[in-house]
Amino acid sequence: MSTRETLLAALHTALSVLAGGRVYRSRKEQMPTLPAVVIRPEFEEDTGEMLGVTDTILTVAIEIYARGDIPDQAADATLSDVYAATIASPDLGLGSNVQILPGRSVTWEIEGYDDSGVTLRLRILYRTALGAM
Repeated sequence: MSTRETLLAALHTALSVLAGGRVYRSRKEQMPTLPAVVIRPEFEEDTGEMLGVTDTILTVAIEIYARGDIPDQAADATLSDVYAATIASPDLGLGSNVQILPGRSVTWEIEGYDDSGVTLRLRILYRTALGAM
């Protein structure tokens, strides 16, 4: 398993108790019950090699799907829970070679009159041995 997949699995584990356990690693099918959370890698860039290690920054999109009377507020509680769970353990339990970086971005996507999707983007720095992924 790649370091990236190890990170994503650790993030999934950290969030798995949220949204009634409806936390997925990539999903194409429609979700019958909301709220639900989908974790997916979005962008990865290595920042260079030095002293036999490579530092890489992985941008992860954590998508939250919800339904409510006020669409842009429907996912707020789950969004807050997701963010709190991620910053509670900035190394995701993987040690000093992993760090969720400060800062975040959030985008909203409103569909119809009561469905919403909110995407929280986090950047995770991880260090690997030279040539490893």
